Amino acid sequence: MSRKMTGIVKSFDRRSGRGLITPSDGRKDVLLHTSAVNSSESELLIPGIRIEFCRINGLSGPVAANVYLS
Repeated sequence: MSRKMTGIVKSFDRRSGRGLITPSDGRKDVLLHTSAVNSSESELLIPGIRIEFCRINGLSGPVAANVYLS
């Protein structure tokens, strides 16, 4: 089961819909994809913005799910 975390968007590419999150707890960066973002907030993703998310294990490492701006 995943738990809610906070972090900062480290990078985000609108064309690919992918980016990275730096978790506040110091863990490894987490992959961010627009499909995990609350639909009305995906246009607001920019580097430096604080977000809440759940960290889950993906095929290539940690992935964000249930992403919301905080």
